[in-house]
Amino acid sequence: MKVEELAAEADAFARSISRDAAAEPQLRYQGMPSDGDSRDVYGALGAEGWIGIHWPPELGGRGFSALHTLACEERFGYWWLPLSGYLLSVKTIGNALLRFATPGLQRRLLPEVAAGRVLFCQGFSEPDAGSDLASLRTRARRDGDRFIVSGRKIWTSSAEYADWVYLAVRTDPERERHRGVSVLVAQIDTPGITVSTHHTLGGGTLGELELDEVAIPADNLVGELHGGWQVLMGTLDYERVTSEKVGTVLWLLDALAPLTEERSARRTLRRLRGAAQAARLHGRRAAELLEAGRPASAQSSMAKLSVAELMQRTASFALDLLGPEGLLEEGADSLRGRVAAFQRAAIATTISGGAAEIQRTVIARRGLGLAVR
Repeated sequence: MKVEELAAEADAFARSISRDAAAEPQLRYQGMPSDGDSRDVYGALGAEGWIGIHWPPELGGRGFSALHTLACEERFGYWWLPLSGYLLSVKTIGNALLRFATPGLQRRLLPEVAAGRVLFCQGFSEPDAGSDLASLRTRARRDGDRFIVSGRKIWTSSAEYADWVYLAVRTDPERERHRGVSVLVAQIDTPGITVSTHHTLGGGTLGELELDEVAIPADNLVGELHGGWQVLMGTLDYERVTSEKVGTVLWLLDALAPLTEERSARRTLRRLRGAAQAARLHGRRAAELLEAGRPASAQSSMAKLSVAELMQRTASFALDLLGPEGLLEEGADSLRGRVAAFQRAAIATTISGGAAEIQRTVIARRGLGLAVR
């Protein structure tokens, strides 16, 4: 099936369930850009075959290409589906498991993810380890056929919905900080894991995990022992390809088009549409490299940075057109609430998932071969 044909099917499906998602009070104006989440929407995506589109059929997928997946995710974003859990479980962690996990671990988890029955959260950031992830302190010591894990994780989106957590841990504190790191997966109800949530100004929630002597089977190791840094960087490459955000930008530009009566506003609209196309191409290039098993860090950072800056430019354009009305949270106009949500999300895009400065450093070092201190 051609990419465009599958994308059209995804568009029709997303449009049909977006009305149901919008009916949930907490999601009324909280689509993807504002960390909206819904187990019902996630389950519907799985039940209808929209999870793991490019994964092998034996692991629950449909065997299409990564470009098919990106095109469908763009349509999901266009219709403001609450995608936080999907983006973590499928786009980021699911793809990383497909690349780094053992065949046994893949068979245990990926078909359940593809069916929309298993949802992941991501345990990376800590109070002293955000963009500088190599500073992580959560410890995991080997004890026979298990690891004993203690530490704290913050900014853990979807933790209140999750069934499993994908954990970055330090397994050898004597090695230099980029070494001696490993990745484990654990069921969220494992004794010793405590989940707490914090409401944000945008209407969503952020999770926090306390891990107190948590016993995790050694078979739940992803990648090599002490070789987790490669796994983490590969995982972030998947996270930074954000085609769903391109879709949300295109929705907003379409909604604003009837209001662009002045020539200067129409010119800005055309420029933003061109920037959206460029961001889409950055994402496709990164996805093609990842699918081929080739290095993609620079391209993934280009994709993330281009979308982040596009969202901020689009938010500014929307508020210039609408004025203070654009910040209203309620009203019959479809733009009300959504522009405010988009504005809040746009502010965070150059910080969350790796700050813009980090992306530029990756592009300079790995893409241009520059010596950056």
